[in-house]
Amino acid sequence: MPPALSKDVGPLAPSEVYSVVLWTSHRRGEVGIFRIPVLTYTPRGNLVAMVEGRRNSEKDDVPKVIAVKRSTNAGQTWSPSQWIVDDGNTTRRYCSNVGTIFVDDMTATIFLMYMYCGFCPTRSLMLVNSTDDGITWGRPRNITNLVGKNYVAHPSPGYGIQKKHDPAKGRLIVCGHGFHDGLGIVLLLSDDHGVTWRHGAFVPSVPFRRSRKGDFDPDECQPIELPDGSIRVVVRNEHVYKCNCKMIMKSFDGGETLPKKFMFLDTSLIEPKITSGVWYHNGVLFYSGPNNSNNRTDLQLRWSYNNGRTWSKAMRLWGHKASYSTLTMLPNDQEHLYILYERGIKDFFEEIAIEKMKISMIYR
Repeated sequence: MPPALSKDVGPLAPSEVYSVVLWTSHRRGEVGIFRIPVLTYTPRGNLVAMVEGRRNSEKDDVPKVIAVKRSTNAGQTWSPSQWIVDDGNTTRRYCSNVGTIFVDDMTATIFLMYMYCGFCPTRSLMLVNSTDDGITWGRPRNITNLVGKNYVAHPSPGYGIQKKHDPAKGRLIVCGHGFHDGLGIVLLLSDDHGVTWRHGAFVPSVPFRRSRKGDFDPDECQPIELPDGSIRVVVRNEHVYKCNCKMIMKSFDGGETLPKKFMFLDTSLIEPKITSGVWYHNGVLFYSGPNNSNNRTDLQLRWSYNNGRTWSKAMRLWGHKASYSTLTMLPNDQEHLYILYERGIKDFFEEIAIEKMKISMIYR
């Protein structure tokens, strides 16, 4: 495939160190389509990537495996795919959906929260974890009853956070979207390192049960924590409420609430209704997503020096078809940002690739 195209970003632009294709969709064999990438650093300073391996179709509601790869050399090479969840050859509705990956740095545990049977009348919220840096994974645990059936939402593709600052320092937070009987987002919270869970902030769509184009319908969501301890949630604007752009929500109480008075639409972050990558590091807020309001194409990396009030520059990562993306950094590496994303020429799900970007030159 042709290389990514660069835009006029000036001397402060990040630079690509290398790009590696992790999964290739081929439409052949038992598992032929790979979608929905998630990525995290690990407690020992490595990388873990996950995707859905879809059986027989690119559609959301087909049986799947959840595949994981691990890198111990900063993303240069990766282990073979390991399947940690396998739906088997079941009917279309009885399937798993990735999912939010997150790390408890205090216990050195990696978690994946995902939905099972999300298209069924009764849905299950599942949690699986690794205590050996992603080498092996335990059996999935059903946490539906802990959260309560009214708040069982799809854990959004991307990563969850552990609060590093007060309030609620140490809390694990996952953002979910879409409920059995309605739409909206919810923050799922754990204050005991993932043993128990409850719901925090809940923002329903308006109307809640049946929305259409132009209605307020927050969907897939990515939380980040800022140095003052506040949480910012970047949200997919599913029914194009007032613009083809991201919704932004804020919490100042550790995810208990997302007050309406602090919500706004970021018209600089146009989107074709999609999950986007977000990362905050050393005073710079990074964002990745297609620079197109209607089509999943032209993936760009943006950065902001003022917590997203304005966006300074944009760098094109892939000029062709591109869809979901997610970001991470290694705790012991202050100079590089990793971007895992879907890309292709004819279809956006042809490959799952990771880019390693040198970002040290953009810091003022």
